[in-house]
Amino acid sequence: MLTIKQKWRPSLALVIALVCIALVTLPIIGVLGARLSSNQFARETERSLLSQAVIFAELYAASIAKLQPAPGVGHQLSADQIERLAQDFHPIPPRLDLFRGRVSPPRPEPIANDEPLDVPYAAISTQLSHLASSAQKTTLSGYVFLDHSGQVIASSGSVSGSFLHVPEVAQALQGETVSVLRYRNDPSKRHLLNSISRDTSYRVFVAHPVVLEDRVLGAVYLSRTPMDLRKFLFQERFTLASVAIFMLVSAAGVGWLMWRLISKPIRDLSSQSRDVATGLKPTPNPVPHYGVQELAELGNNVVSMASTLSERSAAIETYTSHVTHELKSPVTAILGAAELLSDGPSAVSGERNQKLVHNIREEGLRMNALLARLRELARASIQADPTPTPLADIVETVLASFPEQVIELHAPSDTHLPLSKDQGQIVLHHLLQNAFQNGATRVDITYEMASNSLVVADNGTGISERNRTRIAEPFFTTRRDEGGTGLGLSIVVAILQQADAVIEAMNPALGASFRIRF
Repeated sequence: MLTIKQKWRPSLALVIALVCIALVTLPIIGVLGARLSSNQFARETERSLLSQAVIFAELYAASIAKLQPAPGVGHQLSADQIERLAQDFHPIPPRLDLFRGRVSPPRPEPIANDEPLDVPYAAISTQLSHLASSAQKTTLSGYVFLDHSGQVIASSGSVSGSFLHVPEVAQALQGETVSVLRYRNDPSKRHLLNSISRDTSYRVFVAHPVVLEDRVLGAVYLSRTPMDLRKFLFQERFTLASVAIFMLVSAAGVGWLMWRLISKPIRDLSSQSRDVATGLKPTPNPVPHYGVQELAELGNNVVSMASTLSERSAAIETYTSHVTHELKSPVTAILGAAELLSDGPSAVSGERNQKLVHNIREEGLRMNALLARLRELARASIQADPTPTPLADIVETVLASFPEQVIELHAPSDTHLPLSKDQGQIVLHHLLQNAFQNGATRVDITYEMASNSLVVADNGTGISERNRTRIAEPFFTTRRDEGGTGLGLSIVVAILQQADAVIEAMNPALGASFRIRF
């Protein structure tokens, strides 16, 4: 029997589960990645506009403070707003969220207003417009400066009028900083990927109050289009190319691993099975690499099955040859006697007639015994229940077949043999029968715990040195003339093989002795 080296291998179920998880997870990660990227682009744009808004609001407040605006102008801050601004640090975190928020309609157009600006605002209008235009060249953001009534006093473009009707502006003039996403009202064709224009369909707006001495004197209103995912991918094309190459290499590695762990071992097993089926290689060698645990078990079973089938086939061929040879003599004798008897009473005398009939009976009995032994040998080759059986129960049952013989058992009462009760009876019955047929008057059955073996010794004529190595050969017998079939020990060997046990003939000073090692 071939011995297969056992080692840890991932199970096929584990491999399939990991592949399925990867196939399900990767598209989800891709979709979430796109959504998270868009959300992050909006957050980064909002964060940038908030930073700019704070700086422009401080410049706005510092500029108008020099002109000493009239008392009571603007909206008075609430106690909570004053307390917050009095803290050493009062950051404004970005709040836009594409997942849970919504995109508002395009920004309403300003309402025309012909009223002149108040003196302080008019005085700083040109300065703020120049500052906004200069900043826009670098930041690409839109800037609008509003007075306390929502009227435009300066901008980075040519916008004019009042934005008081715009919700975020109205809230900013109440002392709150507001960020909002709005669809663009200037849809145009796609720009080139390497252009500075952004093609996102929505725009980020930030309205921030201008506070002086706890009063809101105006607001700064900024806007910017977030980065488009398409253009971001173009800008990061070299990095993405590296990632794509890595993913292709990884996919190739996974594919090779699947081929190595599953496909190739299955092909090798298929080839082995085909060789066994065609008889090209009755006992195949184990596949060098099985890959996964299930295939290793399948491969081991295929090799074991092929080895068993080969052994059974060889045994059947051997037994067929022996049976043909053994049956040839009695069949010839029976046919010869039948031919003589067929000539009638005149051809054969009465005494000769009786002798022929006796020969036919003896040869028939021999054939019947031979066939019975063959059936018993076939049953012995079938795996039986491996549940251990008490040795005392086996011996007690066998004693019934030899009531007049002396059989002694030397073993602890709790001794068990790894044989079924039927198997144990057959093994001991044949050994005892052989002993008593060879002149034994006493048989001792001893269990040796140290070596886990059973010794059956008798005081009969024993076994010669020349025959000791042949006693287990099928059809070998020294009692052929007395009806021996030569299958008794072959049956014992077949049964013990099922229990992974071996039997050996020892060389005692008196009689015969057999040791069964479990």
